[in-house]
Amino acid sequence: MEQSDALADVLKTIRLKGDSYFCSDFASPWGMEIDYNQNGLFHVVVRGRCWLQQHHESQPLHLDQGDIVAFPTGCAHWIGSHSRSHRLPAQQVVEQIQSGSNPFSPHDLHPVTHTLLCGSFNYDFSLDHPFLKDLPCFIHIKASETPDLDWLRTIAMVLANESHTASPGSSVMVDRLTEVLFIQLIRFYMNQHKGNLGYISALADPQIGLALNLIHGDEEAYWNVERLASELALSRTAFTEKFSAMVGMPPKSYLVDWRMQKAKQRLQQGDDSMFTIAESSGYSSESAFSKAFKQHFEQTPGFIRRQGK
Repeated sequence: MEQSDALADVLKTIRLKGDSYFCSDFASPWGMEIDYNQNGLFHVVVRGRCWLQQHHESQPLHLDQGDIVAFPTGCAHWIGSHSRSHRLPAQQVVEQIQSGSNPFSPHDLHPVTHTLLCGSFNYDFSLDHPFLKDLPCFIHIKASETPDLDWLRTIAMVLANESHTASPGSSVMVDRLTEVLFIQLIRFYMNQHKGNLGYISALADPQIGLALNLIHGDEEAYWNVERLASELALSRTAFTEKFSAMVGMPPKSYLVDWRMQKAKQRLQQGDDSMFTIAESSGYSSESAFSKAFKQHFEQTPGFIRRQGK
């Protein structure tokens, strides 16, 4: 059986969408106050050096040119040219820049000191998936400490250019490049936290990561706890304990939940028959599937299908 990529499957299912708000030149002094946002936010320091502070931290953080910072869970923070710069609400800044009236626009007396790229990551939180629950509050890729990621900064520069200059196809380029940026941020976080507990670390674990790939590559409800444990050369008990500790739920629960999420997606977006969806979810009859589906989501498959249409 071909091995799937669990991370790619999860990102597709949570409907990851990237968006760039702006890439603009600023003249000092400037600052933005960013409120909590359910979705993720990111900044790329294209030019200059600036300051950033999360609201729960006591000290501001110095950002260098080429640094990339992200708040996958949308934590409140501020960013500015100086730690004591007057700060405007971020929403106001975005609206003004997008309407063509940059509040920090350079001019003869105040030349360009910084160029900043800002945007967001959006997800479907209705899925209640452990990946979303395990997203970190803050990721910082320092240019000075990651020369091996110069290619990523090149992508960020292309993204900045596409955001800065409207060209045919720019909106598609911006969306795709922002999604690439998000995936690399998660990869970076995974590499920095190997061996930790949590879903994102589980994706990188040689054993649990393999189990997740097998589950996400399953189109016909083939895998169960015994088969997964055997594939990993672990006892059922050892596999269940390790999987539960890292993922946050037993493998049986994860299997059921994922199959139900995929079934829900097929009901919303496709035209497969109810029996076909039931069978691929591991149920021998529509009635058994419908009963389990309603118990899982507190809504019937028919209701979900009509809602999707």
